[in-house]
Amino acid sequence: MIAVPLGAVGNAPATIAPPWCGTPEPDAAGALPTSGTGAFAHIPYYAIKCTLDDIQARGIPGRMSTEQIGASALGRPMYLVTINALETESQQQAFENWRLMRKDALENPEKAQRELARIGDDFKVPIFIQGGIHGNETEGVDADMLLIERLATTPHGADPEVDRILDHVILLINIDQNPDGRALGQRANGFNFDLNRDFLTQSQSETKASVGIMQTWLPPDMLDQHGYVTPTLVEATTKPHNPGIDYDLWLKWNQSRIDANEAALHAVGLDITRPINDWCPNGSPPTPPATLCAGGVPPGPAVAEGWDDWGPFYTPMYLQLVGLNGSTVEMCNSIGTACGIPGSTTHDRGRLGSRTAQYTVAWSTLQFDLANRQDLMHDELEIYRRGVTDAPRPACCPAPFDVANNWMREYPEAYVIPLGAGQRSDPEANRLVEWLLFNGIKVSELKQPAMFGGQTFERGSYVVWMQQAHRGLAETALGIGDDVSSSISQLYAPPGAWSHGSLWGADVVTIPPEATFDAPSAEINKPSKLGGGVESGRAERYALEIDSATAVRTLNSLLKGGRTAQLATASFTSGGARYPAGTVLFPADVATKNALDAIGKDAGLTFQSVSGRLPALEAIARVPRIAVLTGAVNQDVWSLRNLGFQADPMSTTTINTAADDPLLSYDVIFSTANYPARTLATARTRLAAFFARGGGYIGAGLNGAGFLTNGGQVSGLTAANRTGAGRSGIVYWDNTSGSNSPIVGTYPSRDTMIVDPPTWFTAVPSAFSVDGRLPATGFFAAGLWLLDAQSASAPGSAVIAHGPNSAGTARLTVFANNPLYRADPEREWPAVSQAAYWGDQ
Repeated sequence: MIAVPLGAVGNAPATIAPPWCGTPEPDAAGALPTSGTGAFAHIPYYAIKCTLDDIQARGIPGRMSTEQIGASALGRPMYLVTINALETESQQQAFENWRLMRKDALENPEKAQRELARIGDDFKVPIFIQGGIHGNETEGVDADMLLIERLATTPHGADPEVDRILDHVILLINIDQNPDGRALGQRANGFNFDLNRDFLTQSQSETKASVGIMQTWLPPDMLDQHGYVTPTLVEATTKPHNPGIDYDLWLKWNQSRIDANEAALHAVGLDITRPINDWCPNGSPPTPPATLCAGGVPPGPAVAEGWDDWGPFYTPMYLQLVGLNGSTVEMCNSIGTACGIPGSTTHDRGRLGSRTAQYTVAWSTLQFDLANRQDLMHDELEIYRRGVTDAPRPACCPAPFDVANNWMREYPEAYVIPLGAGQRSDPEANRLVEWLLFNGIKVSELKQPAMFGGQTFERGSYVVWMQQAHRGLAETALGIGDDVSSSISQLYAPPGAWSHGSLWGADVVTIPPEATFDAPSAEINKPSKLGGGVESGRAERYALEIDSATAVRTLNSLLKGGRTAQLATASFTSGGARYPAGTVLFPADVATKNALDAIGKDAGLTFQSVSGRLPALEAIARVPRIAVLTGAVNQDVWSLRNLGFQADPMSTTTINTAADDPLLSYDVIFSTANYPARTLATARTRLAAFFARGGGYIGAGLNGAGFLTNGGQVSGLTAANRTGAGRSGIVYWDNTSGSNSPIVGTYPSRDTMIVDPPTWFTAVPSAFSVDGRLPATGFFAAGLWLLDAQSASAPGSAVIAHGPNSAGTARLTVFANNPLYRADPEREWPAVSQAAYWGDQ
């Protein structure tokens, strides 16, 4: 462990200041006050690229590069700045030595470790810094601009600290992870997604760009710059710890690096918050003058909760699973003395103090990782070696972390993603494989059929063997997760479980630890090309089951292209096959057949030939037009658009004040909001008229149900939930209506859904049909939800239901939990879509 001095911020060149280059546009960061305690001119987004170009032009040639790595939700470019000095032969050789290790790191980490032993510390270590993931936490970007300028422009020999960094560090700075948020002055991106909850789902373009950096460079350490906590928090995470983390090695490096960060902050008069070291079970330190937690318990690792690394959807937690170390840095912002060490009166205050904190942590991290690079790289390679060699999980942990901090467990032998029999959707299996490959997870393909537990997997099915470098990420993505309800009292943030294997649209089978699974396979680098098109033979109609997001997109594309279709109102049999309610039927004329064949081959879907007696059919006039009751684009709007629906945000205020009734242009309402207040009389009148003329409804959550009751559309619909402490997770639900449900007819008898917070219906109208219920026992699969008195009505309760409004004029579907949550539970998207098609009739 080392402590390193700080290169003073005040000595950095002062050229990053107004007047700004670039084409001016409204910018919240640039509009922040420039006078008053701690105020300074923040660089607006529009000036970032041209300022970087200016720094590069003034800098030492070849030392700095800037590349566009993606674009934001609203199209603003994202930039990666790389500081990789190759001015001397020794710098070039150090970079080449890193490249040799990188080549073998994931495939043959033991060879890479031998190479490291040979070269010693004569290599460059990649370090990653990410600024501005929350757009209204601004000063990290400004600190990074100073850091870039110092490293790019300081002549060799003028600053020994700069020279040492340039000789043996590759610094990667994602200068602004959220350009939309910085310009708009908001936490979320332009689609109102919190990007720091998206690193497992990876729905947003900004997230994919950041993941690409980490997968390419495999940095062993990273900083994600945030605000604001008093005093500055450098992430030393509390329990629970994600089981996929090699916690013994992460703990070793996280604690020692933060020791260096703490010393550097103290050197400039700033204090630090270290959650696992300082906190109590309630998620905060003892209240002064007390030094003990409630009940007389000492604070610290054995009891601290409230700032955990359980979820893999934060940036540093993602890097824990693909690299080694990482921390969120929550800068302090106070114009008083609260950010400083006790007695300090001279430290930087306000937003200037925030910038100083970020710069100080970044600079001290660079110096610490530089000084310890050989051991740091060895331990990152050791994580990969453990994975490739199927090593058992290590012993952990040293005092004072030896109580309640080892959450590691053994991994399964493999996960199988079937193709054909046993798979609800082959296209969604391919979609999952694409995600795995993008994230550096090795996938193989069965070369002949294999069997396990009475199930036969067809040739071509996918296998994710867990003997691989990124086994921790594979486990956290494919496993259903762990029930931590009896072990902790709170999570920093939900959800408490997140499985692609249980929430996305493909079935995944777990091969448990030490199981015998004889399955010859070969590694692949892309998913297989699926068959599809129109089934051969005589047909009166062609059928498409809406069993996947791919099927929904395909149907919507056909409808937009002018193809006619009908919805089956009940299940039916044709040619010995059983088709569920909600199946979509197309005419068998030549033009339609050719269109179906082409799109089916492209999507990997087969349109089945059907003939004979059919149930009542209802015409699908067009792709349902959906009004989402929200003020701006959000996760719900984004998800519906992703499925090919016309989905538009519409606030109840807009409905109330628009000159003409905007609901006249829509067929279905989707809502997680309650019914408008009585003061919005016009909105209430227009909503009533919408349902009176047959408009459909999809509601989600407590408010989505309350909307119908408070709007007088139904009686007897009530819901309950269990909130607080991050309660959330994955539950099992039973398909109680089976194949005759127009909403969940394609679903198996038991399936999974995400809950945040856990919500259920305590009563449904007598005219409604219940499509899905929680089982009476054993329904909570993973996450945090210790059943208590407030949850007593949950077992056996309804969670999906549909039926008419009281007047019999409208079709309504309610989901107790939001099936569009964070654009993640893709397994639930067919049900939402079926609710839209059924509701628009």
